[in-house]
Amino acid sequence: MSASDIYATKAPDLDPRRDPGRDRRRLVLYFGGLIAFYVGAVLAFHPALGDEDALASGLFLGVMLAPTAGALLARFAGPGVLQFGRPSRWVLAGFIPTLVALAASLLAAAIGIVDIHPGRLPAVLVLFLPLTLYGAVAATGEEIGWRGFLWPLLRHRYTFFRSAAIMFVVWWIYHAPLVLLGWYGFNWGLPAFTVGLAGVVLFIGVVTDRSRSVWPSVVAHGSWNGLVAAYFSTTGDTKDGLFSGSRMLLGEFGWLATGGMLVLGVAATWWHFRQPQNREPVPR
Repeated sequence: MSASDIYATKAPDLDPRRDPGRDRRRLVLYFGGLIAFYVGAVLAFHPALGDEDALASGLFLGVMLAPTAGALLARFAGPGVLQFGRPSRWVLAGFIPTLVALAASLLAAAIGIVDIHPGRLPAVLVLFLPLTLYGAVAATGEEIGWRGFLWPLLRHRYTFFRSAAIMFVVWWIYHAPLVLLGWYGFNWGLPAFTVGLAGVVLFIGVVTDRSRSVWPSVVAHGSWNGLVAAYFSTTGDTKDGLFSGSRMLLGEFGWLATGGMLVLGVAATWWHFRQPQNREPVPR
């Protein structure tokens, strides 16, 4: 069985939660709920344009909960299905993106492109797991909607690459207003962020297909937010940051982490299709 077929179903299911004829309704409800919650959070907190501390307010939580709000609406009014799955060894794969970003930044420091503060490295390594768990709390609010609802629904209808393309466009549109309004990252970092986003969509798509679970994506997202966005960046917590140098190179808006992420995503996808899963498809 090819990797592109693992979400196929053998026969139509009479359960209304799994009726493919209702997918359009589910998507309308999902995106309607997501957009309403997202816009509501922006209107509720209305930070000033260019306020880089905006996401430290309630806006951060509101925006990250928007995909779950849409997923819950589609789940109960669709009706639809949320895929949570069980934790498995695939959860460990969620740490790989952050480790790749760390390796790329360490290599850049070794050749003098950026500076490293070696005295801070032991503390970052000790806090690696706690920071991941901290980031995962908020990331769960996104991933229930992205990989718990939208990705499985897309994969029942489309190939891996078409599903990834749709997810990439949706995820980019979700993040871009925050960047362009000056609340998240910086405008000149958007090209690198876009490249990294493509890699993330591919990599997390692979681990979600393989695990049939939302938890690896929660770990990957939480680890990235808790470490790469803050401690590997010049725009995060610079007091404790591990690296210093050009913001065009460091963090989730820098070319080091995002270029590494694209390589990882492409490599994971290549492996995914070279190593098909030998198990029967499961219903949604």
